Amino acid sequence: MQRLHAIWLIGCVLVFTKPAQVLAQEATAHPSVKHAEVLMQSGDYESAYQTLLPLEQQYAGNLDFDVLLGSVAVESGHYTQGMFALERVLAIEPNHQAARAKIAKAHFFLGEVASSKTEFSYLLNQNPSAEAARAIEKYLSAIDKAMGLSTTYHGFLEAGLGWDSNVNSATGANTISVPVFGGLNFELADEAKKKSDGFFSAAGGAGFRIPATENLAYVGNVQFAKRVNQTYHDFETAAIDLNLGVQMKYDDDTYTFALQDGHFYVDDARFRHAFGATAQWQKNIDQVNQASIYGQYAKLEYEDSPIRDANRYLLGVNYAHAFEASTNPVVFLGAYVAKEDTVRANVRFLDQDIYGVRAGGQLTVAPSWLAYVSAGYESRDYQAEDLAFLRKRRDDQYDITLGVNYVPARYWTVKPQISLIKNDSNIELNGFERATMSINIRRDFNW
Repeated sequence: MQRLHAIWLIGCVLVFTKPAQVLAQEATAHPSVKHAEVLMQSGDYESAYQTLLPLEQQYAGNLDFDVLLGSVAVESGHYTQGMFALERVLAIEPNHQAARAKIAKAHFFLGEVASSKTEFSYLLNQNPSAEAARAIEKYLSAIDKAMGLSTTYHGFLEAGLGWDSNVNSATGANTISVPVFGGLNFELADEAKKKSDGFFSAAGGAGFRIPATENLAYVGNVQFAKRVNQTYHDFETAAIDLNLGVQMKYDDDTYTFALQDGHFYVDDARFRHAFGATAQWQKNIDQVNQASIYGQYAKLEYEDSPIRDANRYLLGVNYAHAFEASTNPVVFLGAYVAKEDTVRANVRFLDQDIYGVRAGGQLTVAPSWLAYVSAGYESRDYQAEDLAFLRKRRDDQYDITLGVNYVPARYWTVKPQISLIKNDSNIELNGFERATMSINIRRDFNW
């Protein structure tokens, strides 16, 4: 960046040969410059920027022109272009407070919070006016939160409506052949047959991050979710999850260790309790690449089916890449292996080895509109023969989700989404297909 600035400034010296006073008079008297000043005063920064841009080659190097161009560029979101103009100002007048303030603001909105903090701190030491000092303090507080140097809290509330083609994840068959009884066909109970239904959903959560030192912070969050079916209330679900841990950050590496506790309910009765721990190492490789590796242990306890109680171990990796394009596309890839061992020794037919992969991406399709897609595959190999079906169970599950996030206002998101799941199993009772369509409204809170 500094080399580019130097090349730009040298070019200005070579190109602009008119005396500075003459150049200044021409710039301030130009009708387009005067019009841009009026537009800026009315708050139309984008029009002011577009008005001044054609004059940049002619008047770049003039302090007043560059202050005006840089200011409207930053205010209209053209941060990099604004910084070039404002750097030319500082080359002439290093202590120009207005230029430094706009540069600090540009760094902030570009996500360069460390550079932004340096500039704002410099300005605060130059005895600014009381109003300017309050504005600077506000930015410095936001920067400290972005850098993880001050306590932050966050939360959300979400509600939605939808339709589910298979609320009980059941087979589409009406009868099942059971080999242990010589292959006789048995009629499935009504609650074991596929049911479709409309539903209402609600969710919420809150969390915190409390820094203990520059590199260490305590983190935690709690979330809940509830789904109410229109007709089949026996298959309504709910969940409560709690996480509490520590996070350590060193340069581009972030390490997180957390204890987890989760409760899953069906028809308002606790179905499963899971508790354990997770550890993750996240690496920001560069500005556009990020990778992570994580491990998890969970003890699973089933309220009405204790033979399914198990220990679950999981190890996974993720990678994400952001492309430099106007639509801000991001893609991610992930893979994991897991093992689930039942607590009881005589039910090894429930032990399973699990392998999975996941991929997806997102891009900005229009202002305030973000489209996303994710797809996954999971293989589950059971370790002993099922006594009723006389074979080792094997499942291959596929899923895909497509959706859009629309942000009509700050902190608000509207999320229409479609999800498809297909579980192929060599035991017909465990195979199913499921489609879900929903639309949710979410409100985020940050303080």
